[in-house]
Amino acid sequence: MTAAPGLGPVRRVILQPTGFCNIDCAYCYLPDRDVRTVMSLEVVEAVGRVLAACGMLDDRLEIRWHAGEPLTAPLSFYREACTALRVALGGSTELRFSLQTNGTLVTDRWCDLFEEFGFDVGVSVDGPAVLHDANRRTRTGKGTHARTMKGIDVLRARGIPFWIISVISELTLAQRDEYLSFVEEVRPASVGLNPEETEGEHRSGLFGQHDFRAAYTDFLDEMYRWQERTGIPVRRFAAARDAILSTGPGVRNDQVEPLCLLSVDTGGRMSSFSPELLGWKAPDYDDFVLGNVLDPGATLSESGWSPGFRQLADDIERGRSMCRDSCSYFRLCGGGAAVNKWTENGTFASTVTASCQANTMAVTDVVLAALEAEAGV
Repeated sequence: MTAAPGLGPVRRVILQPTGFCNIDCAYCYLPDRDVRTVMSLEVVEAVGRVLAACGMLDDRLEIRWHAGEPLTAPLSFYREACTALRVALGGSTELRFSLQTNGTLVTDRWCDLFEEFGFDVGVSVDGPAVLHDANRRTRTGKGTHARTMKGIDVLRARGIPFWIISVISELTLAQRDEYLSFVEEVRPASVGLNPEETEGEHRSGLFGQHDFRAAYTDFLDEMYRWQERTGIPVRRFAAARDAILSTGPGVRNDQVEPLCLLSVDTGGRMSSFSPELLGWKAPDYDDFVLGNVLDPGATLSESGWSPGFRQLADDIERGRSMCRDSCSYFRLCGGGAAVNKWTENGTFASTVTASCQANTMAVTDVVLAALEAEAGV
């Protein structure tokens, strides 16, 4: 399928089934984590109609359920929702479902659903209890590690592959051996690393440390050797290696290219670029909303964008162009993450962030060094 010039193709759709979360992580940036509203089937069906009519779907489309804790929405909702999306889109693209969960609510009944619809499952876990419970706590301040591990045990017993995502904090860097031993014992299908970031109302102190990049690069260097020894892939390493060795024009970046990624909240409001933006307030950008799937004639085409969203797209493109003109890592990154430019620099029309220093520059440096060592350079 051919996307409109400069737009898409739509490769990933983040559906926010509910903003509510059953735990209260110290670094959470979600503004609606106390709101128990659940997306209606009407919204899901409207999403299917808008996507089916857009003419810019990629050959493969991921539908990811992610926002608060998705498993706080009823299991029956997902069965109806996934069925509706398969009916609407199954003939147009290779459709895949995925879900990111804190793991505390995983049961055999949920695993039945995962198997029925072929879900790819991600579990958020920060390491052993001493690391995980430092930040991932219940609303009464108790650790959640034991409950998360119970959910992981259910997945393993059912033979359902899962990846993990870990928020990396100063404590992780100080106890890296404990973290790496834990992940090796869990043996996920892959590992995602997210250094604790400043997002929304949360302000991270991690990037403010004067020696953070050096300390994080040292951590990554050890983790690269760990990956080679254990055979457990670290996703950022794999992506960086592919980008370095590619002979193509450079990385496509969903977070700065319009409509490659589409986010939809419980009420049907649509956004693009970094999914974290949807739900935050910014009047100049119409709260980052391009339109609503429930509106008559709802469309992804530029003619349906709100004025504020048009301005958002223009400012993000300015920042992307600035990165292209000034950063030697641009071909491996594609222009950074819009959300981090906004939260760290106060403007989308900007370049380097602490986040890209960690997630692109430090990762690339480690992978390049490894490739050179393999080549005997």
